[in-house]
Amino acid sequence: MKVAISVWQNKISSVFDFADKLLLIDLENGIEKSRKEITLTEQSGPERAARLRRLGVHVLICGAISRALAEMLTSSGIQVLSFLAGSTEQILAAYKTGNLSLPQYALPNVWVGAPRGFRRRRARRGRRR
Repeated sequence: MKVAISVWQNKISSVFDFADKLLLIDLENGIEKSRKEITLTEQSGPERAARLRRLGVHVLICGAISRALAEMLTSSGIQVLSFLAGSTEQILAAYKTGNLSLPQYALPNVWVGAPRGFRRRRARRGRRR
């Protein structure tokens, strides 16, 4: 199984739509068989989705992602695990052990336990209705 993690300076890239690198890991029964870094030159959502399909990616682990791109990927059979933050090695270890839902891996301002894609609403100060 191929797992792709969007990368920026050894951490999860905060927004996959603008990430320029992927860490591509080939896992077999939870054991890493190989890894390589891929440069993303594709800018549009459809181009990125097509590239991940060509690479044979089964799972994408990333920070934020636009709804349109997430839907393109999932409709292509790629599982999207989004709104995550942390170092690539911590995230990969958490993925292997099934612990990505722990609060320390949540992107800031995302509700723990909320469905992926739902963000916490911030109170507006100084505004009345």
